[in-house]
Amino acid sequence: MSVLSDTNYEVKWGRKCPKVYHSNLMKPYMRRKAVVNLALNVPEDEGAEILCLSDGTVSSTLSDRVDTGNTLSKAQEEDLELLVQEFATVFSEKPGKTDVIKHDIELTVNKPISCKPYRVSPRQREILEAEIRRMIDLGVIIEADSDFTSPLILVEIPGRDPRPCVDYRRLNSVTVDQTYPIPNIEERVETVSKAKYISTLDLVRGYWQVPLTERASRYAAFISPLGTFRPLMMSFGLKNAPYCFSRLMDKVLHGLEKFALPYLDDVAIFSDKWEDHVEHLRMVLERIKNAGLTVKREKCHLGCAEVSYLGHIVGNGRRRPSELKVAAVVGYRRPSTKTEMRAFLGLTGYYQHYVPNYSEIASPLTDSLRKTEPVNIQWDSKKEDAFQKLKHALSEKPVLRAPDFAKPFTIQCDASERGLGAVLCQTDQSGEERPVLYLSRKLSSREEAYSTSEKECACIVWAVRKLGCYVAGSKFIIETDHSPLTWLHQMSPKNGRLLRWSIALQQHNFEVRYKRGGLHTNADALSRAF
Repeated sequence: MSVLSDTNYEVKWGRKCPKVYHSNLMKPYMRRKAVVNLALNVPEDEGAEILCLSDGTVSSTLSDRVDTGNTLSKAQEEDLELLVQEFATVFSEKPGKTDVIKHDIELTVNKPISCKPYRVSPRQREILEAEIRRMIDLGVIIEADSDFTSPLILVEIPGRDPRPCVDYRRLNSVTVDQTYPIPNIEERVETVSKAKYISTLDLVRGYWQVPLTERASRYAAFISPLGTFRPLMMSFGLKNAPYCFSRLMDKVLHGLEKFALPYLDDVAIFSDKWEDHVEHLRMVLERIKNAGLTVKREKCHLGCAEVSYLGHIVGNGRRRPSELKVAAVVGYRRPSTKTEMRAFLGLTGYYQHYVPNYSEIASPLTDSLRKTEPVNIQWDSKKEDAFQKLKHALSEKPVLRAPDFAKPFTIQCDASERGLGAVLCQTDQSGEERPVLYLSRKLSSREEAYSTSEKECACIVWAVRKLGCYVAGSKFIIETDHSPLTWLHQMSPKNGRLLRWSIALQQHNFEVRYKRGGLHTNADALSRAF
């Protein structure tokens, strides 16, 4: 910039031609302070997981620590009481710190990534300062400069203080994919279900018990009003965190596979004899203690006859889905109008080539869509029989298939004005799409007020959470008939709810694909089943 006169200035902008400005148009440059954004989390929302560390106190009684299923004798409870006292430091609310493994991050680019910070109110700034000081005191983060910075957001829950969460989406987009075999759920469930005594352990904030390498700490740095900070532990939202954690648990429990099976931060210990179970549990707790890890006491179940494990109720040689794979279809509400009938036939017709004599079975229902028929469906025994037969056909082989964990999964999602629907599916050897599981639920009154994009995004977050035990740690595809969501990974901070949901999904490795509504009738019908 150069002075032409007392009131005129010439300004040059890079290679552009210089422009002359009057002094009235000029104002001093003010550097903005680093701030963060707020994302509101209402009770019905499917929000992001937020770090919330307590004081790490340990309870003094077995009943305060863990659930024993109320099926044990007094002597058996005493055995567990002694065991819990022996490993009192393992049952904690405070994350441990393992020395077994460190998480590293490798990038596809050489240049630093520095994201702009978001905004925050004075009240939220005070809360953020307190949270950062607490994490520094706990040794979770340190104040240090870095040429890589990701922005911090605050997720606020009504009635509670906001909690910080780092937006790692840009960092994840240039992070090299890591691969490590995620355990087969079906095999794990089948093995554990045969046992007479089962215990399950859930690690406290599992990711936060894994330290970062120096390089990873530099890459995962975040910016806040207090400066730049580097995390010392593996943060929620980092792309390859599930692979790293699976590798850790396999190392910790190596050699105990005959009676202890981990799945991410869940560990199942199973035995047929009580004396063996106590010894098996002691061996697992010893390994966890030596690895510097801790488990969450209120989520532990010790010596139970039946437990909830990876979406199933297992024990005593029995297993059943805790949420039926086919409940969304079996419980499908009987259509009362032509519009509802078209939606149901859209669902069944999507898989009609797997149903022998589909057209013949469905004919009483398709006949009700004729122009001469009334708008409100007149139900009779033939229609009811066809309705039940089609629901049964979609719930059994050859339509419904068992999951194959050697192949990628696809989650098909759709939202309507009244509900959400999703189908977990895979492609078979002949290239045909086969459903593995159906999901649906009704929208709450608050969710019904969401915009179309918010409803469709809420459906994706809900489906991924419900199906986490199938897709966690593997690359999968999300299909939606709402094209704007194909840019979910690049969501801007203008809509706090969509931003928060986007960040909640950032740890998963997935691709969002658009599927035209006319080809998306299965998930669409499930969303309209209310």
